[in-house]
Amino acid sequence: MVVFLMDGQAAPARVVRHSTAARRLRLEIPGLQWNRVLGERLERTFATWPGIQDVSAEPRTGRLLVRYAPEAPLLARLLQQPDEPVAWPAPHQARPVRGTRSAPREPWHAMTVEAVLARLDGTDQGLTSEEAARRLKHYGPNLVVTEKPRSRLSMLGSQLATVPTLLLAGSAGASALAGDGVEATAILAVVGLNAGIGYRIERHNQEMLASWQKLEAGAAQVLRGGVLLMVPAAELVPGDVVLLRAGDVLPADVRVLDAHRLSADEAPLTGESEPQAKQAAPVDARAPLAERTSLLFAGTSVASGHGRALVVATGADTEQARVRELVAQESAPPTPLTRKLGQLDRRVAVASVGAAGLSALVGLAHGRSGAQVLRGAVALGVAALPEGLPLVATAALVRAMQRLYARGLVVRRVSAAEALGGVTVICTDKTGTLTRNEMRLDVLDLGDGALDLSSLRPRPDAVLEDPPTLALALGLLNSDVDVHRNGKELAVSGSSTEKALVDAAHAAGMDGAALRRAFPRCHLLERSEGIHYVVSVHRAPGYGMVAFVKGAPEQVLTLCERDLKGPLDARTRERLARRNDALAADGLRVLGLAWRRLPGDGGHAPADGYTFIGFVGLRDPLREGAAESVRKARGAGIRTVLLTGDQPRTAEAIARQVGLEGDTLTPGTLARMLELPGDELARRLERTAVLARVTPENKRDLVKALRAHGEIVAMAGDGINDAPALQAADVGVAVGVRSSDMARAVADVVMSSEDLRSIMSAVGEGRIVQDNLRRALRFLFATNLSEMTLVLGAGLLGLQEPLTPLQLLWINLLTDTLPGIALAMEPGDPAVLDRPPAPPGMPLLTRPAVRRVVRDGALMAGVGGLGLALGGPPLAFGTLTAVQLGYSAVCRAPRQTRRHLPADGEWRLPAFIGGAAAVHVAALTLPPLRRVLGLPAPTALTFGGLAVGLVLPALMGTVPAWSGQVRRREARPVTDATSPPEATP
Repeated sequence: MVVFLMDGQAAPARVVRHSTAARRLRLEIPGLQWNRVLGERLERTFATWPGIQDVSAEPRTGRLLVRYAPEAPLLARLLQQPDEPVAWPAPHQARPVRGTRSAPREPWHAMTVEAVLARLDGTDQGLTSEEAARRLKHYGPNLVVTEKPRSRLSMLGSQLATVPTLLLAGSAGASALAGDGVEATAILAVVGLNAGIGYRIERHNQEMLASWQKLEAGAAQVLRGGVLLMVPAAELVPGDVVLLRAGDVLPADVRVLDAHRLSADEAPLTGESEPQAKQAAPVDARAPLAERTSLLFAGTSVASGHGRALVVATGADTEQARVRELVAQESAPPTPLTRKLGQLDRRVAVASVGAAGLSALVGLAHGRSGAQVLRGAVALGVAALPEGLPLVATAALVRAMQRLYARGLVVRRVSAAEALGGVTVICTDKTGTLTRNEMRLDVLDLGDGALDLSSLRPRPDAVLEDPPTLALALGLLNSDVDVHRNGKELAVSGSSTEKALVDAAHAAGMDGAALRRAFPRCHLLERSEGIHYVVSVHRAPGYGMVAFVKGAPEQVLTLCERDLKGPLDARTRERLARRNDALAADGLRVLGLAWRRLPGDGGHAPADGYTFIGFVGLRDPLREGAAESVRKARGAGIRTVLLTGDQPRTAEAIARQVGLEGDTLTPGTLARMLELPGDELARRLERTAVLARVTPENKRDLVKALRAHGEIVAMAGDGINDAPALQAADVGVAVGVRSSDMARAVADVVMSSEDLRSIMSAVGEGRIVQDNLRRALRFLFATNLSEMTLVLGAGLLGLQEPLTPLQLLWINLLTDTLPGIALAMEPGDPAVLDRPPAPPGMPLLTRPAVRRVVRDGALMAGVGGLGLALGGPPLAFGTLTAVQLGYSAVCRAPRQTRRHLPADGEWRLPAFIGGAAAVHVAALTLPPLRRVLGLPAPTALTFGGLAVGLVLPALMGTVPAWSGQVRRREARPVTDATSPPEATP
């Protein structure tokens, strides 16, 4: 080990190779790997030394290559030191700014547990709450910003870079060329106003997403002062002691304190495909990242086992953050909604340019001057542009995300907001989703019926002789849990099933710690594919070696030769099977218990010769609202499929309790069913209600099969075994704050509560987004079509120009942007879940909706044309604006569906229409505004036209579309707003 000075501080290095003949020195620098900033500092430092010809840092390998002249005093500057870790500042001392990588990192993997605790000034019982708060203030939150927040200038630029805005800017330029400075200024003012509104909405959305980051970060089980607490991952600090269990995604870099069959999937960081075993023993300081078995890294996941670990790096100081610094973030693919809106933008651009060109041709045909032709083209181009289109979509999505967030749901991907509205099947995990995941021992049956649990009195001195004591002891010793003392109480962490068994033993008065000391475990065979039981081998006091088994009764019984009364014959096995079925039919999770002595020193347990002890029945209570959520889903045209690892009888009992009806499948029947031809498979899938004895692969296969047959699938789960299905579904929903980190990482929606009714609320919000967007788009396109029709019709007939570009801008300013946003932010139909979902791929504007847009646009243009005929352009201007304002009310949900709407948002559109009408009256009457808009003094006819325009649109809902015979292409009843046909205006 050598040491050199860099910026006045001692820095360590290790000589990897030194060729004196070639005058080349290669050094390995701690902390250089994946650290370009440190590499640049090293290059600058060595380049200032005399005689150095070239220096090159390689962050990928963590090494530095130095070439030097023959007389260079290089070696004199490298002081020899023992090969021991160099002491760097302790956490409470000065440290570099987070994320700068200005100092080498501690070789935590090479230090003993005692040395790590001493370096971080911690204990194996964790930090005190006061010390943790002080370190949090010093180190900052444990968050890694995966994407830098967009600057205000960038957000404003994105608002100006839309197709409608660019076309408006072009119209402003054309107006300036035609000599209409006022109109060009007004067009640019409208561009600025729309951009300002969009900027405010996007900035608010960015602030809202930033506030969700802590919730998405999840939580970790942490020892603080010896007390087990659930702490937000964002509040972890170096020195915290965290508990690890299978399925956890590591929230920070941690040093293993103790490990029980602990392994980690480090593929996201190292690329290793196989889980890596972890241990508390230190490893060589020069070990590469993938071989640092005493460390676990942020962003990787615990594949198996459990243990405790000490946090050594958080936030931007983690290895994951180092890699992210070198990898550019890939932009997300466009969502379906983005693609649909992009198609609309392109069509709008074509329509605008085409309308402007057609206007120019008409003007030239009528012998107008160049300035008049350009002025008419600008007018028609402005009329064709729905300036509010980008704002409407943004407002609808942001409002939906706000509503969902208020209900405890975080939408992590915008595409999920649209997909939620089209969900046709919900696949839900049972444990922790439909049920509370709070197992408790409900039945202990040793062959003569259920025992009274409250009267059990264990005999610790005769564990293997007393059957009730043996059953309770087996459940405790065969379970893999962590037990910590929380004050005077014992805190047990592990799977809910095994926690229930351990809690039952403790509640009966057994001393778990003493029992584990008396029966130390030597070997454990866990569940695996096709094996639904656990075997543990123990050294028993005075009995040599014994094996305990607990698991699926049907498999445990195959291992047994006798029960507590004698050999097992066919009749006894049949009686035990019936008892198992009866307990399962009551909704209990049933486990069989068995044991045997092992010959000699034991070793691995054999697969036969066991004595059957009896059954334990565990009950997991249903979550509040589980049955109601299934009922709501059925009413919304959505099927629910229950997925569980329980045996079929237990699964069927739970299904009955929540109101599910249909076929129950097992992995075997599912595999055979998936081989059926398409039509038969589709019919079987439609009848499927339960999938029992399920594995993660089975869940994923069922989700993929449903999607392949045209279903839009939402998967709800909370565990690591749900992650493959969550990722395969159209919408993955991680249920509850206690859901595993892996489930939250792959989910599209994260629920902070466990109430499944929230999922149906999210589906309802998705449908409301679709409804409101369709209504807002109907309004935007119909009003702009009316302006185009009026202007182009007058040009074709050779009439005077009905509306100037400035007047068209005024109309669009009043009737496009804010009414469209108001329609997009309506509360929605309370009965939105009382109808079937829209078919997959349904466009935002269906053919019936397009016919309605053409009909309504023509009618509004006719009203403007009537005003033009009766009172010239001033009356056309007044009536067309009024009729468009009135038409916005027509595009709302029908009155019968708004009867029970909440007050929130109900006032928005009426208030805007009233305010806009008042502003329009001011434009018609106030001399300064009249001069800008080129209007004469108002007359009685002007106000009469205004009143007629506001009231007349109410009659449009009774005019049938000229669509003729509509061909039915879908089996489901669908309208343009996915609402019942009788409710569509």
